[in-house]
Amino acid sequence: MIARVLIAAALLGAAPALALDPPAPGQQEARIREMGRYLEAVVDPYRGVYIRGYTGRWYYARVHDGCARLTHSASLRFNPSPGGDFDRFSTLRADGWRCRVASVVESGGPPRPRRR
Repeated sequence: MIARVLIAAALLGAAPALALDPPAPGQQEARIREMGRYLEAVVDPYRGVYIRGYTGRWYYARVHDGCARLTHSASLRFNPSPGGDFDRFSTLRADGWRCRVASVVESGGPPRPRRR
């Protein structure tokens, strides 16, 4: 009985570490300082958001498990982490739905739209 309790406690303790998705290989986690002064945001539907910070650098914020309301026409609101920076501990709201951020990495900007 005690062994089962100890095993369950060990698994529950390891669950948060397993739940965090690491950034893509070769990319390092970033944080966007002074998120209230961001310049532009371009939605990558259901997966994330390209954000241009006040310095002009582009970042990509990927969300956990997709976000059903994260579409091109969604109204966005960014909720930075307690320090005021936007990082993987932050959330965003898309048309009122809360979406947890999985990672924030530097990016080259959003892809260019295709011309027909």
